[in-house]
Amino acid sequence: MSNDESASEVPVLHIRCQLEGQPPIERKITEFPCRIGRSQNCDIVISDSSISSLHALISKNEDGDLILEDQWSTNGIYMHFQRVRQVKLEGTMHLVMGRVSIDLSWFPAGGSGSQASSSDTVGVAPMPRQRMTLPVDPLEGSPAATISRISGSGQGGIVCPHCWYRFDVDEFLFVSRHQSLLGDPVLGDDAPLRFLPSRFTPEGNAIDAAGMSCPDMACPRCHLRIPQAASEMPPLFLSIVGATASGKSYFLTSMTWQLRNTLSSNFAMSFTDTDAVNNQILNDFEETVFLQSDPNELVSLRKTELQGDLYNQVLLDNMLINLPKPFMFTVTPAEHHPRYKQVLESMSRTLVLYDNAGEHFEPGMDSVDNPTTQHLLHSDTIFFLFDPTKDVRFRKRLSGSDDPQLAASARVQRQEIILTEMINRIKKYTGLRSGRKCAKTLLFLVSKCDVWKHLLDFPIPEEPWMWDGDYNTCVLDVDTIKNVSFSVRYLLMQICPEVVSTAESFAGEVLYLPNSALGHSPELNEETGMIGIRPVDVDPFWVTVPMLYFFYERGFIPPVPSHRRERHPETPSECKLSGDVFFIMLPGLKKPLQIPTSFSGFQLRCPGTDMWFTVPEMPGGGSGDA
Repeated sequence: MSNDESASEVPVLHIRCQLEGQPPIERKITEFPCRIGRSQNCDIVISDSSISSLHALISKNEDGDLILEDQWSTNGIYMHFQRVRQVKLEGTMHLVMGRVSIDLSWFPAGGSGSQASSSDTVGVAPMPRQRMTLPVDPLEGSPAATISRISGSGQGGIVCPHCWYRFDVDEFLFVSRHQSLLGDPVLGDDAPLRFLPSRFTPEGNAIDAAGMSCPDMACPRCHLRIPQAASEMPPLFLSIVGATASGKSYFLTSMTWQLRNTLSSNFAMSFTDTDAVNNQILNDFEETVFLQSDPNELVSLRKTELQGDLYNQVLLDNMLINLPKPFMFTVTPAEHHPRYKQVLESMSRTLVLYDNAGEHFEPGMDSVDNPTTQHLLHSDTIFFLFDPTKDVRFRKRLSGSDDPQLAASARVQRQEIILTEMINRIKKYTGLRSGRKCAKTLLFLVSKCDVWKHLLDFPIPEEPWMWDGDYNTCVLDVDTIKNVSFSVRYLLMQICPEVVSTAESFAGEVLYLPNSALGHSPELNEETGMIGIRPVDVDPFWVTVPMLYFFYERGFIPPVPSHRRERHPETPSECKLSGDVFFIMLPGLKKPLQIPTSFSGFQLRCPGTDMWFTVPEMPGGGSGDA
């Protein structure tokens, strides 16, 4: 057989995406999996607020069939006016994703479509990535939500927040309540037995072997309890990564405490504990820092250990395995939300947060029996906490400070190694190809900014949001957040550029945000030699901004409307796009500013000057690596 004859039998998937009033996108796909979504790192990019960051995945199963699967998108996939989770592609099919019409044609080699001309199938090369755009309803803010990104799982239903096993609702186990029904093969002799029910009460609770009503449900794999709210509301997974003693627990404690008030009072959103049992440790931390009976007492949070209360030990595959305990919060629109009925379903989510000991992210700590960081694979967004007080170069610039964290005896650490290890684990388990960026957003949080923010050449407002009477809620000042991010990035490039290059080699969008969990330096307890804080002095700064941006990206929080955005007089500039970077030359600069395409469309201030400029929109609306 000649090469031409062989190539003509390569199966080709034809995809045509159409937004009303917009030119269609047409693609021919021969390599799978193929990702469809709003993120610039998808194979087919559709820039519309009705499309989730990763909306759908097309993959091949063992039989060579193509399967299209909804990746827990907000607006779903519809076929014949019915929402579907999974579709086997055969022949010509018409689907709808959000506001986008999708026509697909799939004829495997030897099928009825194999008569296609060789000009249609020979040497099909990847086409440049394209985007479609529509004006976005300001109340919808930015893009719709994306939930779990488990590529090629071939399953729908529930995702366990403990072991990340995906299963159908009818596979739920129930937790026995009778005292005689003890001894679970996964959780041990003292745990109540888990069982698959055959009888139910009129209220829908399972009935155990002793006839007792059992409302609690559990994962069929790890047998750990899953709160009812977590089974009803799709999860948003979020991981916090950082070096040992970088302040992850303090940041998490301050962030959740502040969110309880900020979301309700400013953004018409409710933020509550999904389950008090799972959140007990975090609630204890909040009481220590914010509800201390003697606010002048010197206190501290205990170090996150490698084992203990923050982990569940289960028997899986004849191995004792430690799984991290997730912190779970229920996020819903408040009843006074201006569009409560329209957004109740799409905005109701279970936020699942993971915190690990810093040692878990060090090289060599990832093992089969200790998969405590595998939540990284499922997280919609990753918070990487960078501690400047652990960087030798930052410490030199802060040498005049009396902060005990900057003492000569305090530990320093190369934090880009932790970041690199995190990236390698994600690539190893997801099969992400070398040189390909991840679709996740990486929020790079530079902590303890009360110590270093004087180095930053940009004023940081206390609250980057403002009230908007049209919405009866606050709106997020994304322009200011982007400018602060650009200034922090510029500072990091001057002091530790390898950290920036490592972060941007991994994620298509990296946002650099300052924060201070305490708002002031801790004190050294001379009696114990330990560092502590006085709750009366705690004044967190920008700890909620990362999460607010996370919600903004998913359309839960609106941005400042275009007519209220502040515009500054601009300096003439020259711009050139190369790959995923804009090179912008301004008068008086010896070399151009290098700006990632994630800043596209925003007006920025040049650090060290009063010159403002606008980063161009991507040509044709496409991404920088097209």
